[in-house]
Amino acid sequence: MLSDKKFFVVEDHTLTNLGIRELLESKDGFFCSGFAFGKTETIEKLSELSDSGSLPDILILDLFLGKESGLELLREIRVKFPSIKILVYSMYAKPGILSLALEAGAHGFVEKSAPETILLCAINDILSGQTFVQQNLVSPLITYKTMLDGLTKQEQKILKKLLERKTKAQIAEELNIVPRSVDNYLSRIFEKTGTKGHKELIEKFAE
Repeated sequence: MLSDKKFFVVEDHTLTNLGIRELLESKDGFFCSGFAFGKTETIEKLSELSDSGSLPDILILDLFLGKESGLELLREIRVKFPSIKILVYSMYAKPGILSLALEAGAHGFVEKSAPETILLCAINDILSGQTFVQQNLVSPLITYKTMLDGLTKQEQKILKKLLERKTKAQIAEELNIVPRSVDNYLSRIFEKTGTKGHKELIEKFAE
């Protein structure tokens, strides 16, 4: 067990959480350090593992944990437990979400509809020091980043917060601007991204 690759699963759906663990534990060389269903539970369990000197090598993370944000958890883990590699495993794989995950410090991204061979390949590549992005997601990501370059810095910040499901009031508060300014920026963002509103923007880049 000492040479096994230790993994930890964060997934709010019980059967999916169990399925990932059973899949990996059925393969030689993998050992489950633990699992969690939400943000607070994850940090508490990782802290306990850290105290005992047995942090996982890799954490498999769902981005949408009920009402909690997997992205916020991802950022917190990268700060508190920087040695842990993080693979995002999500049913939402649009380029905006993928870009946010990588920007937040994820070492890889695989969509849940991918074959198990892709998931295993991603884990092994990440543990060997590489970054892994599922091949069919690369081209849309490049296109998205090109579009992003066409936005001003403030427009980019607002778009990213929208994709994280932040409300206009939250965006105004976090960026220290008035709500009316957010509306003005949104109009320009919709025009530049070729979307007709908030819902279409989310569907195009985040769902």
